[in-house]
Amino acid sequence: MASGSGQSSLDGLLDGVRERETNAGTDVSITPALDKLNEDQRQWLQRWTIEGYTDRRDLIVSLHQMQFWSLGRVPDGWFVEVCSRPVPLSILITSPNRREWREDPVDQHTAEQERRLWAAKYIRPAFRAAYRTLRKNAQQYTNKSERVEDASETQYFAMRPALDDLYQKQSDLLLSLLDGFEDMAAVDDWLSRLDNGTLGELHMVEPDFDWKIHDSTVAQRVLTVDAEKYERERERGPRRICSLVQPGGRSLGR
Repeated sequence: MASGSGQSSLDGLLDGVRERETNAGTDVSITPALDKLNEDQRQWLQRWTIEGYTDRRDLIVSLHQMQFWSLGRVPDGWFVEVCSRPVPLSILITSPNRREWREDPVDQHTAEQERRLWAAKYIRPAFRAAYRTLRKNAQQYTNKSERVEDASETQYFAMRPALDDLYQKQSDLLLSLLDGFEDMAAVDDWLSRLDNGTLGELHMVEPDFDWKIHDSTVAQRVLTVDAEKYERERERGPRRICSLVQPGGRSLGR
């Protein structure tokens, strides 16, 4: 509602923002963590919408990254859906590899429109929820000597070293799984490192994960044999494992 002076409370708030920007300079951020998160989210959405992906491996790695920038706010079921079903894969993969998933995929323009719709329905709301979560405890720097000149060039996710460290650990685990292993001893070593990258939350996805691998000769072949059909099978695994960033991401995002 407008005040007696004819200026609304929103006008007053915007005037205050403009005044701070004038005093601080447009290249200086007083909320660098939020600016960093927003910039990373925007760049990720550009890749998703405009470029698409070369193959499913490329998509899986990018979706894992997206789970961090959304602090795990994208539903697990959606993550699995887009990595598994032929239609989403043919829309998200923009290289000639898209025909591997669907003989007659939609044209590239229609595929881009679909990616925009999915971004609007699933990804941008998740990014917005992550922004709200971080905003609650993001530090504001009013001292000029403490301000960050270019938040987009800051190294860490949302300027949080712990979150960035977890991302690096999970990325290493993910790429090792996609590449396959030399033998079961290497698989055991990977399993031993899983807790460090999933914050010990593997039981939320599969309590008997280790045992099921050792109890199945098929699973062992998938993990240790370097053949194309097994590479495709290994790509199915991260759909569930990588969703573990949700409990980890949420605890770090609070």
